[in-house]
Amino acid sequence: MNSYFIREKTRFFSGWRAWPTKIKFKIELGKHVLLREKIPLLLVIASRGRLRKSFRKLELGKIVKFNNSYYTSLVMPHWPSEAFDHMVANGGLDFSPSTTRFKRHINSAFLAITQRCNYRCKHCYEYLNLANKDTVPAQRWKDVIKVIQKIGTSVIVLSGGEPMLRYDDLIELLESGDKCLSDFHIHTSGQGLNLEKALRLKKAGLHAAGVGLDDVDPDRHDAIRGYKGAYKEALTAIKYFQDAGVFTYINMCLTKELVRSGELPSYIELAKDLGVGIIRFLEPKPYGRYFNADMEDLFTTHDKKTATEFFIEANKGKKYRNYPLISYEAFFEDPERMGCMMGGYSHFYIDSLGNVEPCVFLPVSFGNIMEEDFMSIFKRMKKAVPAPLYIPCPAASLAEKIKSKHDQGLGLPMPYMAIKEEWHQMIGGM
Repeated sequence: MNSYFIREKTRFFSGWRAWPTKIKFKIELGKHVLLREKIPLLLVIASRGRLRKSFRKLELGKIVKFNNSYYTSLVMPHWPSEAFDHMVANGGLDFSPSTTRFKRHINSAFLAITQRCNYRCKHCYEYLNLANKDTVPAQRWKDVIKVIQKIGTSVIVLSGGEPMLRYDDLIELLESGDKCLSDFHIHTSGQGLNLEKALRLKKAGLHAAGVGLDDVDPDRHDAIRGYKGAYKEALTAIKYFQDAGVFTYINMCLTKELVRSGELPSYIELAKDLGVGIIRFLEPKPYGRYFNADMEDLFTTHDKKTATEFFIEANKGKKYRNYPLISYEAFFEDPERMGCMMGGYSHFYIDSLGNVEPCVFLPVSFGNIMEEDFMSIFKRMKKAVPAPLYIPCPAASLAEKIKSKHDQGLGLPMPYMAIKEEWHQMIGGM
């Protein structure tokens, strides 16, 4: 493990430069169509015009290439791969809004495998659960991962807390997962990583790493992360992951300070220099350490407009043709587009205590994997989220009601039954 992984430079394709890859992709999908008995949902999607719409959506963004693998999104496995083929077989290319019966696949499952963390990030959604011990044993996580893969999940993200602080168990979880069914990612601050550990993670089955980097300025980033030296650790970790052959992207919690400073162009320049493939824009939500904050104080409608305009320019403009792709889930899950896909239509979350929640930003628990089997909890959650939701972000919509019940003595995450009435009012009786 003392030699570096020989890798190519991360490359980006858009416009006419992307056509050779898109043509190759379509030819490969054409081969899938011939496998009628194995890929029935692909035929259904194609027959209803949904495949054409899917292509159109794929063509809106850039294509990222790293080590002979291609990426168009953080919610799909890399292509070509068996995991990608498995997603296609389960209708995972059906991006048409409000229609999930032609899709038997979950895009992303986020599993907070540890309560431990040395950082105290201002935006941490696990803040209330952080401790110096872990509640859910590794074997239970392995059992749940097996079930999640069986029902069909494109990307399984192992987070925390800081997953590097549970390193041996992290390796065990990666080794236990079936890489032919899902891509495995981790979300990390980068603390504690060295080249040997990165290489071992890669060998165990880690495909991609999202490293937290919230600002271009080291001091501001360290202040957000509540840890001196966090900026340096993040940049060092990105290099080690890349040297180990792990696809890297950045998780960035948008702040009004950065957006209003006009430094988003400087941020994407930094990302380009670091060689990362994708930047994930995350909006702050009134949960975790932001629990008592007002949404308008965190991130205004105008801030969102500014971030959205830059997101579109960076992904489609000629100026940023050779820059990282930006992924902005809040943009795609807007009521005017795909709608909120929480609760298993696109994503769901299991926190570090084992609570199954519809989204990392919505502290409502439908059950705990330490007390009940996962599928019973999952079915309960799917029943409560009957379809993609064409409403404003539920995390923001329910924030005041959750706070009110919390003030009355109810703990977090809030049990679903404790807020069931408010929940049904929110989704409009769907």
